[in-house]
Order: sequence, then C-alpha cells, then structure tokens
Amino acid sequence: MESMSISFGDPSAQQIFAQEYAEFLLEFQHVMEATKAIMLNRVINESIKEEADAVAHLADDDPQVLAVEDKYKANIASFILARLAIDEFSEMLVLASNGFGLGALKILRSMYEKVVTSAYVAQNPEVSRALVDSTWTHKWSLWKRLRKVSPSAEAGVDPAQIADLESKAVDAQSRLNESICPKCKQIISVHAWTKVTLLTMAEKVGSSLADLYAVAYQVPTSVAHATGESVNSKMEQSPDGTWTYRMDSARERRQALCVGHNLLLQLLGRQNDHFGYGLEELLVPRAEAYKKVWSNRSASSPDSQLPEPVF
Repeated sequence: MESMSISFGDPSAQQIFAQEYAEFLLEFQHVMEATKAIMLNRVINESIKEEADAVAHLADDDPQVLAVEDKYKANIASFILARLAIDEFSEMLVLASNGFGLGALKILRSMYEKVVTSAYVAQNPEVSRALVDSTWTHKWSLWKRLRKVSPSAEAGVDPAQIADLESKAVDAQSRLNESICPKCKQIISVHAWTKVTLLTMAEKVGSSLADLYAVAYQVPTSVAHATGESVNSKMEQSPDGTWTYRMDSARERRQALCVGHNLLLQLLGRQNDHFGYGLEELLVPRAEAYKKVWSNRSASSPDSQLPEPVF
C-alpha cells in the first residue's frame, strides 16, 4: 500500500500571520493566563448549596424552590456558554493564522451569540429553564425528522425511551413561557426563550455588548449564509475589467480577531463579576493592552469604533 504524507494548514500563511500580529500574539499569552485563572478548575454552584438547603422542606413547585433551581441552571448555562465561546476564539485563531479570515469571521458570529446569551442568562436566571429545557424539544424534533426519513429507525429504539423523550419535550414546551415574578414570587407567563432577539438580550446586559452587534453578528451573519452580501463581498474586479473571486481575507481576519479579543475580555470580566472571583487585577491590564494592540487601526476600518472592554 502506497504511503501518504498528509498535513493541514499553511506554513507560509502562519509565518506571515506571526509577523503581522506579533504584538497581539504576545498579549494573547497574558490573556490566556487570565482565562485559566478565571475559567479553569472552577466548582460552579458551590455557593447555592446553602440556598438549596434553606428551601429543602418546601414543595418542588414552590416559587422559592423554583427560583433556586433557576439560579442553579443559570449559573451552569452561563459558565458552559462562556467556556464554549473561549473555545471558539481558539478556533478563530486556527483559521485566521492559516489565511482563512472569512472562516474566522463566521465563527465570530457564534462566539458573540454565546457571550451575549451567557451574560443574559446570568442576569436573568428565570429564563434558564426555557434555555436548558429546549434540549428536549430539539431532540424530539430531530427524532421526528429522522423517523420520517427512515421509518425503520424506530425498530431499534426502546419504545419507553421514545415515550420518555416525547413526555419531556411536551413538558418543556408547556413551560416555555413560564417565569417567576420577582415581586409576587408567582409563576407568570413571559417571553419564550426564542422570542427574545439577540439584540434585545445584548441591550439588556449592557451597551458594551450591544454596540458590537453590527460588527460581531450582523456582518458575520451576512457572509455565513447564502445571501447577496456573501456573494458580493467575495467578488473583485481585475484590471482587465473581469470579475473574479477575492482570495484575500485579511480584512475579515482583522475584524474577527479584534472583535473576538474584545468579546473574550468582556466574557472574562462578566464571569469574574458574576461568580465573585475577585480577579480584577488580572483583567484591568489586559483591557489597557487591548487598546494598545489595536490602536493602529484606520478610521475607515469596520472595527475602528469598537467600544473598549468594560469590566
């Protein structure tokens, strides 16, 4: 059998990236140290144990019990979403350093969505049930689709499992609009999780994230989907007047890294504040360094008016 040598990545693009973004890469080492201190080896919800013990004698559907459960789920969801966003920034770096700036920009959209949602859930724990329970409606919808495409799939699954999945999906759907009124502590009907737009979430958690909506979400969304903008943004006219595919994605790479760096710092600051880690001394220097790293962007650049990370 003939042997093959397979490798991925572009060494020449990586070398160019290392030279062009040397200052950022040096600072990124410090950002990763702060990230490890805030996000690694953390026991989430340890402080909620006392709250849970205080309401242990109450019925499961008591508003006080539900409020503690909401807080418990919100803390977990906020942390996991933040952790996923950090991984996505690493994925952006892999693509950006290998010449795939457009790919990095498309991941920026997902990162922004997770950073905003993490902050929103932490601030509004009453919506955590709708978020967490949506996994059952998703799985049930997926199962119905698979069963429609391949009816024989049902033969290999325990009917009890299917019934259990359907029951959980129905329960989740029925609770989709429920929340706890902060004044009367009674279950009330409010917005469904999916009815709250991402922009609304961002506006509710603070202008530092809402101000990034255009560059971190709208622009990446327009090129991630099959839209007119995704076509036009990759067209360029040759000197002879013909139109061709634009290979260079340096502009998208810069936007993805600059905005992603901003989001990463905001994420760390919000996690530090929410869980009370008291590690502000690690983050303030990083915010100052961020301004220095990206201070040479031109006034015409799409990232020229980005808000500074706020802690």
